[in-house]
Amino acid sequence: MKLIDKLVLYDLVGPFFTGMFMFLVLVFTAGFLFQATDMVVQGVPLHLVLRFVLYALPGILTQTFPMAMLLASLMALGRLSADREIVAIFTAGIGFPRVVMPVFVVGLLVSIVAFTWNETVVPPATRAMYDLKQEALQHIAKSDEPISYDIKRQDGRGLQESVYVQGGYDARTQTLRNVRIVRYSDDPAMHGAVELIVNCARAQSTDRRGLDQSGLNWMYYDGSWVLLVPDKATGLVKDTLVTNFKTLKVLPDNASIGKSFNEVMNAQVNDANRLSFNQLRLEIERDRAEGRIEEARGEEVDLYGKIALPLASVIFGVVGAALGLNTQRGGSRTVGFGMAIFIVFLYWVFYHAMFVIGKSGGLPPMLASFSADMVGAVVGIWLTLRAST
Repeated sequence: MKLIDKLVLYDLVGPFFTGMFMFLVLVFTAGFLFQATDMVVQGVPLHLVLRFVLYALPGILTQTFPMAMLLASLMALGRLSADREIVAIFTAGIGFPRVVMPVFVVGLLVSIVAFTWNETVVPPATRAMYDLKQEALQHIAKSDEPISYDIKRQDGRGLQESVYVQGGYDARTQTLRNVRIVRYSDDPAMHGAVELIVNCARAQSTDRRGLDQSGLNWMYYDGSWVLLVPDKATGLVKDTLVTNFKTLKVLPDNASIGKSFNEVMNAQVNDANRLSFNQLRLEIERDRAEGRIEEARGEEVDLYGKIALPLASVIFGVVGAALGLNTQRGGSRTVGFGMAIFIVFLYWVFYHAMFVIGKSGGLPPMLASFSADMVGAVVGIWLTLRAST
């Protein structure tokens, strides 16, 4: 290993781990601290909250790798610049591309570690985190937050039901408030047409042992159901049948909540971090085979994101190294931290904007996922060429 490599690597290590810790705290505070605090205030046992935080950390750590690499390279080259060591290096005939080579190699290693971490540690930790969050909900008395989810047909061809819990829930009595169930026709000729709408003031689970796997063990109170009779020739509704009820155990036309109470609490979880790259790829293939093109497109953006985010470590390393040359003497640490946070902010704004556009169909999934990296790569190359002149 050349002396210059040792010099750069020595200055990279300390700021890298400092950056990991700093950004870990920042991301956790922004995304999870208030959730954990709310759990404690609402009566969730402290040991559950601490385990929830522990299982959340691996997913947060994945996001800190590129940020830490940015700060490390910016600080390392900034120190060389402030101490005029970079002048001696350039005077010796060593160009900036050679100086930045160890930063590039370390960034590549960090990208590999980040991808491996995201594949092996993050998925089981994320699933455990959501399981704990579901368990914690049992200790929260009630919530007014609405819940909605769809139930797919067993043959995978479209939806069987849509369920809307508009009034929130009471976990202690396992009650859902202000529930609407929309049942779709199973007739191939009427595919996707609504055939039944059920409204009730509350639905209460009768399964106290958590053994309900069918979602049929519910009682429905103070509601009505509307049966829509379509004209098969025109597809228009030609008749309706409205029935009111005080208490009902079995809904008409096999309609139901479709999930146990615990499953309803976790129905809206759609975090790609729960799955590895290969698991998510297989899920995309199933969704495409079953005709759920929009869902598959959104998942495909997440799939490429599992590569794009770790790859940002290389790009951030090069960008930080080039910017570090211009850091002023005496202010390197303060300027370095401030500049790193500013660049990270710009990156995340652009990164998430492209994700939203990609999931809505505005950009191809791969382009949406890698747009931020491509822009960063162009900036890194431009800064490197500028620093070389």
